[in-house]
Formats: sequence, C-alpha cells, structure tokens
Amino acid sequence: MIGERLKELRKRNSYTQVTLADNLGVSKGTVAMWETDKRMPDFDKLNELCDLFDVRLDYLTGRSDDASSPKLTEEDIDQLDRWAIADDYSETLRMYASLDSYGKAAVDALIRSERLRCLDQDTLEKTDKTKIRVMIEK
Repeated sequence: MIGERLKELRKRNSYTQVTLADNLGVSKGTVAMWETDKRMPDFDKLNELCDLFDVRLDYLTGRSDDASSPKLTEEDIDQLDRWAIADDYSETLRMYASLDSYGKAAVDALIRSERLRCLDQDTLEKTDKTKIRVMIEK
C-alpha cells in the first residue's frame, strides 16, 4: 500500500523518481522498489517523505485516508495556549477553594496588594478580551 501512496504523492508534487531519489539521497532504483512494494523505506526515510510531502505517517503508509498536514496551524497553536491557560487557572482556583478562611483572606490580601503595585508601575496585564467562566459542581 505504501508504494501506491508514495507514487501518488510523488506525482502530485511533480517529482520524478530521479528527482525524488536525489532529494532523499537514494537511488532511482530504490524509489522504484518502494513504489512497487518490493522494499520498504526505513524509518528515517519515511519521516523524510512525510516532511517532504507534508502528510502524516498513517496516510503515507495507507493506514488512514486523512491527507491533512500534520503541522499545527496558528489557530491550533492559539487554541492549545488557551487550553493551557484554562488548565492553569482551574488548578489555581481548585487550590484556592481548598484553603480555609484564613488562607483565602491571605490570598485575597496579596492579590489586592499586587494589583495596586501593578497599577502603580503600569504593568497590569490587559484582560478586556479575556472571558472567564467558572462552574462549581458539588
């Protein structure tokens, strides 16, 4: 199955067997053997092929029909950042909720004090576009 996919990707990306071989540092015969499923590329060459054609290994090997790029988009990276921040905030809120009244009062006082310091030094982070939802379940 890899041979069929490899040939399809090679042609779709305007490579000849010779130009693909040169790009990978192998012989034309090696590429031909891969395309006829008489040989299998080693792991390093599979990774190079995936990078070259911008496909997932599962697609190249025929285990998936998902030909999408494995690279994260800016939107994906932004979403991962938001999830990480949400996890951090959730953990902080859980720790705060576990404190006794004295501990909560101490944290509240520290937050107020630090907010005043940041205001004074003009170092407050912008939060006008930040939406925070808290859901408390028992």
